[in-house]
Amino acid sequence: MKWIYDFVGNYGVAIILFTLVTKLIIFPVYYKQQKNMAHTQLVQPKLAKLREKYKNNPEKLSMEQMKLYQEENINPYASCLPMILSLILLYGVLGVVYEPMTHILRYDNATVTQATQVAAELNESINPERSDLRIQLILMEEVLKDPDAFAAKMQTVNAEFVPEVVEFAETFNILGVDLNLTPHFSDITKNFPLFLIPVLSGLIQLAMTIYMQIHQKKRNPDMPSMGAMNLMLYIMPVFSVWLAFTVPAGVGFYWICSSVFSFIQSIGLNAWFNEKRVAKIGEAERKKAQNAKRRPSMMQMMLEQQEEMMRQQQGGGARPAASNRVSYSDGEEIKLSRAEREEFNTAVIRDARKRMAEKYGEKED
Repeated sequence: MKWIYDFVGNYGVAIILFTLVTKLIIFPVYYKQQKNMAHTQLVQPKLAKLREKYKNNPEKLSMEQMKLYQEENINPYASCLPMILSLILLYGVLGVVYEPMTHILRYDNATVTQATQVAAELNESINPERSDLRIQLILMEEVLKDPDAFAAKMQTVNAEFVPEVVEFAETFNILGVDLNLTPHFSDITKNFPLFLIPVLSGLIQLAMTIYMQIHQKKRNPDMPSMGAMNLMLYIMPVFSVWLAFTVPAGVGFYWICSSVFSFIQSIGLNAWFNEKRVAKIGEAERKKAQNAKRRPSMMQMMLEQQEEMMRQQQGGGARPAASNRVSYSDGEEIKLSRAEREEFNTAVIRDARKRMAEKYGEKED
């Protein structure tokens, strides 16, 4: 962000370019996620048959679904990484917006602490001893109120502090909207452009959610409704609006930029992964799974371990205990303490792992 800001000299423009650059850097991850999603939609008919066949046996259904994913070379957890990366970027943007003196102007903690004490001398409402996430934004406001008074007190500490902060504060905006300010509902009449930032961030996310739902339904008319999950998809944009009213406008503006670029990216990738191309991808992935090395994947070993434990349940062996009573298939039942139950479950799982290790000629750890 500092490199981009030094190049363009405007904080709002820097946020736009920063968002674009980071989207381009992690585009391969999003491409792989979209490819995986398109491939998953291709096998929805098979998944629907499994759901119907094992509707009364959730454990078996889960196992058969994982088997299908393995045969199709689909990673059901592929969507996690983009989400984690987005959260990391958001956390970084929060830090940069809340602490521009540290991350953009590169002042050390000693200078910021001294400036806070000066601000407290000029404004009694500021408590330098109290931790405040917005303290650097408050400092900018105090410097702009009376630059000369602030400069006189900071002269012995850092003579360049006030001129640099004033110059930076003039660029801390986009189209005249001060990104240092935290939007409020009252701004609908006082400062409408500032009020618009949280609203736009939510509307764009909502539009993207609706678009994705329509696209998925069009590709897979028989796809089951996700119920509460779908409801959450519509609640999150509303929640983000409320959240944007609690943080500086710079964070909300970043959400707008991120949502716009993500929307454009989704439209482009959905157009790229058309039915014909997805069919070819599915065929290629199946061949890749068939031609893979014989050493089992972690997913395969987990599936076989689960199958082994189910065989133990059906064939007279003990099964993991969900309560303090352990039942055997021959009807015998014993009562265990909590510690004994945990030890018993560990032994059952260890036995299944041992069988898997013996099967693949590996040493059981």
